[in-house]
Amino acid sequence: MLFNPKPKTRREELYDREEELSLIENSIEKGLPLVVLLGIRRLGKSSLLNVALNELPFRSVKIDARKVYSEFGTVPKEAIGKLILEGYIRGSTKERAKEALKSLRGVRIGGFGVELSVDRSVSIHAILERIDSLGERFVIAIDETQYMRFSNSRYPELIAWAIDELQNVGFILTGSEIGLLEDFLGLHDPESALFGRAHREIRLRRFEGRQSRDFLRRGFEEVRLDVTEEEIEEAIGELDGIVGWLTLYGYNRYLGMSHREALNRLKEDARRLILAEFSALKKLSHRYELAMRAVANGRHRWKEIKEAVELLEGKRIDDKNFSNILNNLVRYGYLEKTIEGYFIPDPLVEHAFR
Repeated sequence: MLFNPKPKTRREELYDREEELSLIENSIEKGLPLVVLLGIRRLGKSSLLNVALNELPFRSVKIDARKVYSEFGTVPKEAIGKLILEGYIRGSTKERAKEALKSLRGVRIGGFGVELSVDRSVSIHAILERIDSLGERFVIAIDETQYMRFSNSRYPELIAWAIDELQNVGFILTGSEIGLLEDFLGLHDPESALFGRAHREIRLRRFEGRQSRDFLRRGFEEVRLDVTEEEIEEAIGELDGIVGWLTLYGYNRYLGMSHREALNRLKEDARRLILAEFSALKKLSHRYELAMRAVANGRHRWKEIKEAVELLEGKRIDDKNFSNILNNLVRYGYLEKTIEGYFIPDPLVEHAFR
């Protein structure tokens, strides 16, 4: 159902992402080696990626870079190499899998079934060359790719090499910390290995009012709930087109909560989630939180945000250091910069810091 809070896997579970889905599928089917999917948190990038991979007529693997980082504290090449190989041989016969894996340095095959062990001597270049040589198109999708920067391996250079040298390997990369991902990949940086490589960028946008309204109406029809237009309009006003929040509001109503209970529960759960996500950035400097509080409470110009943070901190801050704070909040996706100033793009993030 539309209000299922888990990432979607089938086209009929998605709402109004046909254009983006077609762009991904057409790009890969036409042989474009790199697709980059961008959007702030909770716009449905993972769901869109799942559906695209399930519909493409090629072998594929989905790697969650954030999960790898949380497990190892880095993104080691042996972990990525193992995930790529496991994805490639999934569904293969034992004989075919062993043929694909034989003689790869750093890769060992267990005696029962096809159990992989990959050590630090592995070469991802060699893995991709072997996959490419087998003649089947293979798509490597990496969710939250910006976490790949936590590694000694030079992943942008690896992807650039694969684009130049391999015919059968393609990449789909996603990221919610848009500025970090753009900096990491350097697609528009003349000094980056990926500069000038053929690719397509797809940016997910929040729903417009009419889309949010239709999404909620359809979802409530699916679960046979009568909801007033006033309640729908208030939910749209509070959640501002962020599909993840709209979904959780609808799911709370499906569980039997009243309109007010559903919104209040969502706001409280979202506040805890957002502050937990923000905690890693806060450890780097308490000024990140102070700046977010200032923007959440109506300061939007650089000067007035700085003055508010200085007042909260009780001392003056160097202009350059403060600019770095705001620039990093933009890179992490917590702020958006416009000609009018700095704004928080997610209403529940704003609520959490207010």
